[in-house]
Amino acid sequence: MTPLPREQFSVTMKGKKEAFGVREFKGVRQIAGGFLKKYELTYDADGREVKWEVISLNDLQSEKDLASNLTAVELIARFPDGDYLLCREFRFAVNDFVWEFPTGMIEKGESPADAARRELREETGLELVRVDRALPKCCYSVGLTDEIIVPLIVTVRGEMRECDDAYEAIRPCKLSPARVRALLRDPELKMTETCLMYLAGALGE
Repeated sequence: MTPLPREQFSVTMKGKKEAFGVREFKGVRQIAGGFLKKYELTYDADGREVKWEVISLNDLQSEKDLASNLTAVELIARFPDGDYLLCREFRFAVNDFVWEFPTGMIEKGESPADAARRELREETGLELVRVDRALPKCCYSVGLTDEIIVPLIVTVRGEMRECDDAYEAIRPCKLSPARVRALLRDPELKMTETCLMYLAGALGE
């Protein structure tokens, strides 16, 4: 496959932006509050003013605040015998249960590993044995939010328990690779994007 000429896509290398697709940040304005805050961003696109609305958990005051904070951890968790830990969690936005990796917010003063340990205990009852690898941080729903997630490959152990309160209904499940493969072939599957893409790649689906 012939690579695209450099001018056909926009990247930033060594602090210098390519000519194509340059957007100059002009300002940010909060337009709704609450746990999730809604902001309107303003950019200059070659003399044309462009506005874009985003949702954030952070307090955005300037360009440097965008995507500047680690928001959450996502745990690609396996048991010592090789089985995967997946959770069935009710998600209000889709009015249904969704398969996903354990995921949780990084609280103030926590490291990603600290957040992983706490979230596992709170949501599944399991113990974090070790962090095997930290993957590169990733952007989540970039058309909508500035959320930055740290995916951690971890090993867990212990007895699972369900989490069921007014805001969280989570059922942890211990699934063999064969069971996960069967799950990925279910046409009615509802699974988060990162969970689906990682498992499909890892299991050759």
